[in-house]
Amino acid sequence: MNWIVLILVGVIVLALLLFIIFRNQKDKEQLEGQLNQDFHKSKEEEGDEDTEQALK
Repeated sequence: MNWIVLILVGVIVLALLLFIIFRNQKDKEQLEGQLNQDFHKSKEEEGDEDTEQALK
């Protein structure tokens, strides 16, 4: 009787652990995508409009 309960609890804990790991990976990818979209580019990456207008 005790072995059945221990095996059942072990399987449930393992399933919960796997669920948390996969959920964490999904959330990490979403967070990285969100942070990459919210990142403001520096002046050099955007192109300095003042300098480009002066050269024309």
